[in-house]
Amino acid sequence: MSLLDSHTPHRRKGSFGRKTMRLGEDILLARHGSHISRMSHDRRNQRMVAVLDNGTVDYASNVLLAPRQTPITRLQKQIQDIRDDASPIRKADLRVLGWFTAGWAVISALFIVGIFALASTSGGAAFAQAATTFPSY
Repeated sequence: MSLLDSHTPHRRKGSFGRKTMRLGEDILLARHGSHISRMSHDRRNQRMVAVLDNGTVDYASNVLLAPRQTPITRLQKQIQDIRDDASPIRKADLRVLGWFTAGWAVISALFIVGIFALASTSGGAAFAQAATTFPSY
C-alpha cells in the first residue's frame, strides 16, 4: 500500500484499486523513507510531490525518459516559431523564397510545354519519343 492510498480513504480497495506504485512515489520513498509526511500526484507535470517532516518539498518524475518529439510536433513548433518571429528564419525571407519557388515552377512548366510543342510540330515521332524518355530535354 502506498502513501497516497493511506491519505485518501475514498479510494476503492480490492480489484479496482491501484495496486502498482508510481515511479516518482518509489523514488521519493527511496530518498526520504519515513520522513515523508504527505505525498500527492501532480498530474499536470507527471510527477509526485512529497512534503517532508521538516516542511521542505521534494519532487520526482513519474516518467523514466522524456517522450521523443515526433516530426509533426517538431514541424508545428517550427511553424509557431516562424509566426511568433522567434525563429532565425523571418517571414520576409519565406515570402522571397515562395516567390522564387513559384517563378521556378512557372519557368519549368513553360519549358516542358515548349518541349512538347516542339516535339509535336517537328513531325518526327523519334523526336517526340526522345523528348518524353530522355531527361536531357
